[in-house]
Amino acid sequence: MKHIYLFLILFFSFVSSVFSQFNNKGFAHPLQIEPVAVYSKVRGNLSYWDKDYNQVKEINKNVGVEGEYKFSESFSVISSVGRTEYSQTDTTKEVTWDRYNVGLKYGKIFDAGNSQFLIGGGLRIYDKKRNSLFREQENPEYYLIRPNFGLGYKYGIFQIMTEIRFQTETNKQGRESKLDEFKRYYQIGIAPSFGIADSVRIFTELEYREPIDKTADKNLRYFNFFPGISMNTESMGTFSFSLMFGMLPKADNAMDRGIRFSYFYFFDTN
Repeated sequence: MKHIYLFLILFFSFVSSVFSQFNNKGFAHPLQIEPVAVYSKVRGNLSYWDKDYNQVKEINKNVGVEGEYKFSESFSVISSVGRTEYSQTDTTKEVTWDRYNVGLKYGKIFDAGNSQFLIGGGLRIYDKKRNSLFREQENPEYYLIRPNFGLGYKYGIFQIMTEIRFQTETNKQGRESKLDEFKRYYQIGIAPSFGIADSVRIFTELEYREPIDKTADKNLRYFNFFPGISMNTESMGTFSFSLMFGMLPKADNAMDRGIRFSYFYFFDTN
């Protein structure tokens, strides 16, 4: 009899969790891809990735803070600041501030019976990277322009968010000269997730990046898998953790492996 009672308690706890997730407005924030939903939030990040190929090892460590303010039902502004430590085999460590940046986002949620659809996009502009050396993955003397577009779907405990991103480098005049070589890529991300409890959500994100110039910018290419988990607290915000695994052959993937810790504090729950 005790086993039956225990089963019933667990069963109704699960059902209660399902319906609380089902009725919760808004979309859960992805851990990796750029979300097209709008939020009012502060996010802190600690991240690490490395690549070891042809006896050259790259290590990248980053700490950053991102702020987003939703000033209307469908629009928000976003910016971030961070510090990066980068090193290669036989070179000294380079510690730099991340690029100053600002962005505008749009996201609209449509109710359709028991499900919700999301459509959104944005534009983010990055300044030069001050006091940084040229690297194969970026030129610090150029500005970055990054538009993106995405869709989302939510039904019960299941959510999925997608993103299509394009990034280009540019000079101050916004155009190229014959001597300029600008790196460009497009990127596709998908972030399905499942709410397994009132305060716990698991993510299984994928990102694929392809450079426009596949010969000159081969090192920009990657296809990565990011399993992760997000845990929400009542008053202390949301904590998340994700791993990164390369899906392409080692010679073709810009990164081998990585890890990320994030902390979110959301100022609204709509």
